[in-house]
Amino acid sequence: MQLKKARQILKSLADDTRLRIINLLSKKELTVSELCKILNKAQPNISKHLTRLRLTGLASDKRRGLNVYYRLLRSQDKAYNSLLNSITIGLAQLEIFKQDLAKLSKLKTDRK
Repeated sequence: MQLKKARQILKSLADDTRLRIINLLSKKELTVSELCKILNKAQPNISKHLTRLRLTGLASDKRRGLNVYYRLLRSQDKAYNSLLNSITIGLAQLEIFKQDLAKLSKLKTDRK
């Protein structure tokens, strides 16, 4: 990974909401509306953060019917994966991350 790319990724990670989104997307593809429900944030706010993650190369989107699903991108680059693992594994014990994952779990059961 080049230094410029690493700097861009680290800047993208310097936001609480984006860290929470990465935590959630590490578990499952989600739509903007699902992220809004879990994070209790407005759609324009979540969309702004997803755009930043997509432009940085941390997330991608895929349209299925009327919905756009976002997912976390993985790479062959070890440094890139180490940065993501620092978030998804290293910060997994944060209470807010646990709460978000509990809401994600509830969202999954509500879908059925």
